[in-house]
Amino acid sequence: MPRSEATPSSPDPTAPPSERGRGRVVPVSGSPDLSDILTPSEVDLIADLEAFADSGTNGWAANLHAALDDGLQSLARLSLSLTSYPSLKESHVLGRKERSFESLMRTLVEGGDHGLEWVLPTKAVIARTFGIAKVQFFMSLRYVVEACEGPEAATLLQRLTAAVEEAVYTRLAEELYASFITSRTTSRHVKELAAQHLVDMWEGRVGLATNRFCPVLRSAWSARLRAPRVFGTLLGTTEIVQLLFEDCDQEFVSFFGQHASDSEQRQAFEEFLFDLPFESLERVRRRMREDGKTCVGPREVERYLGFGEGKLRPLVGGGKALYVSFRRRRVKAQYRASMGVPGPKRTAEAYILEALLLEEESLRGSAG
Repeated sequence: MPRSEATPSSPDPTAPPSERGRGRVVPVSGSPDLSDILTPSEVDLIADLEAFADSGTNGWAANLHAALDDGLQSLARLSLSLTSYPSLKESHVLGRKERSFESLMRTLVEGGDHGLEWVLPTKAVIARTFGIAKVQFFMSLRYVVEACEGPEAATLLQRLTAAVEEAVYTRLAEELYASFITSRTTSRHVKELAAQHLVDMWEGRVGLATNRFCPVLRSAWSARLRAPRVFGTLLGTTEIVQLLFEDCDQEFVSFFGQHASDSEQRQAFEEFLFDLPFESLERVRRRMREDGKTCVGPREVERYLGFGEGKLRPLVGGGKALYVSFRRRRVKAQYRASMGVPGPKRTAEAYILEALLLEEESLRGSAG
């Protein structure tokens, strides 16, 4: 990662958005340029936040400057730590042990169900920490901008929300790749593809599958939040139509439509749609049969599951909410896989990302 001896400077407000913030150097000894730490769109966002803080149009300027400086310094330190380690694709020797990209791939794929954390290179651990730190950085900026007023603040808040979501979705993709490696139900071929993408992410590169996964997931989650949770026959038909109507990425819905006959994939999709575990949905279906009902609404679902009125978990927005929902569904899926009980053994997100991985490989093969 290149280093600069230049002194920190404010972005030129007359410069094109794509060039603003490029020359700013984070005030850390030997620090990298912002463009080495953040994506181009994130660099532009930081430049506009600095200009907003400098404009004097709000009473939180000092607070915003402090959040920017503290957060960028922390990210710069993590970035410098990353550059202090050699590339994970280089070969080097430690004592009698030779390490290479091939040996790393072998170690990751053969690390076992519960041993991944102990075979991760230090650079990978720091890269994962950097991803989480980026989420927290943009969240801290959002807290300050939320206290400001005016149309400019509202626009910046929307952009900060998008930045948080992008960082969260990337972290979710990384976790899914890791879960492929440790899963007993994943083929060795998919494990190897996932390991390659993990190494690329730790090296600061994002593959085609990840780039496609994040927008597909964002579209599906946003549509899911806009579409009312009708329940109906609990077959998901109404919700699928609503997702399509709400401009959901059709790649998400069509994938599960093509696999409607696969019970576990359909069940994973239903968990995503209704935000209820398979076991709860089965309980509702059983009660529907006992009561002779063919259609139910939220009130009946609450009663069947023993919830108080209005206590059915609401569908909430934001990238972090998606991550919490994913983790909750993933824990239950892992339990079913380990115990061999009915229900989906993977999440809807996992099915989608694996399909994208295999499609990317197929496209590479065709191009070759």
